[in-house]
Amino acid sequence: MLRADGESAPATPVDETVSALVERACGSGMAVELTDEGPEAPLAPMTGLALHRVVQESLTNAARHAPGAAVAVRLVREERWITVTVTDSGRPPGTSADPDPAHARSSGGTGLVGLDERVRLAGGTLTHGPSADGFAVRARLPLSGERPPVPSADSLDPEAPTSARELDRARRRVRRGLKQTIVVPVAALAVLVALMSGFQFYGQTRSVLERAQFDRMRVGDSRADVETRLPARAMDGPPDGVGPEPSGVGRCDYYRTRKYAATPAYRLCFRTDRLTDKAIVTDVDNEEDR
Repeated sequence: MLRADGESAPATPVDETVSALVERACGSGMAVELTDEGPEAPLAPMTGLALHRVVQESLTNAARHAPGAAVAVRLVREERWITVTVTDSGRPPGTSADPDPAHARSSGGTGLVGLDERVRLAGGTLTHGPSADGFAVRARLPLSGERPPVPSADSLDPEAPTSARELDRARRRVRRGLKQTIVVPVAALAVLVALMSGFQFYGQTRSVLERAQFDRMRVGDSRADVETRLPARAMDGPPDGVGPEPSGVGRCDYYRTRKYAATPAYRLCFRTDRLTDKAIVTDVDNEEDR
């Protein structure tokens, strides 16, 4: 709306250096000190724009949330990186302070959120939060504009940008959820199968009746006398395919003739505490009465 007729809209921000930006802030009445360390080096376009945006947003936040505070801008150039740190001294005494400075600066708009995304797209990292007296914003950007590899969950830099930290936390939550959804039921099923197998093995080994004891039993013996010759437990029921029990003999129990085999089996029937029937039954419904 403000450009002259026929003038095209600018595709990029005004080409302004950090020192010029600081001078402009000082001209508006802010107390800003700039420190520039390291050898001069050309900046990649994305790095230059992100660097300018970090300083601009930090100065704007300082003027808005800590008017009258002293602000320090520090640039450090290394072999492959340039680091900018903007700190303010907080509100001077006697001015009304925000109840929660960190929350006020991070929730007053989308400035820091958008700044974090811009730095990330330039291949850098951004951190921000309360400092000793006020607030600090720090960005580390590659001079060449080449993006470093995405950090893994195990090697995430503690100074990684907010978006990277949130992504890492989300991945960890997903992994924990997958473990709870898959590993826990599988482990419970494995324990259940192991318990059932153990119980079945126990039942098979404890329900074997010796043939000599079976031969000593006579129809008409008392239950108390017969039980002295029986194993610890009976089978859970009649084996499959042995046919119906004879009528009039009372309740029948079944015992294994050998381990891990359901048939042939011994059948003992009792009525009124007396042995009324004994037989060896098979899965083809053949019985050998004794």
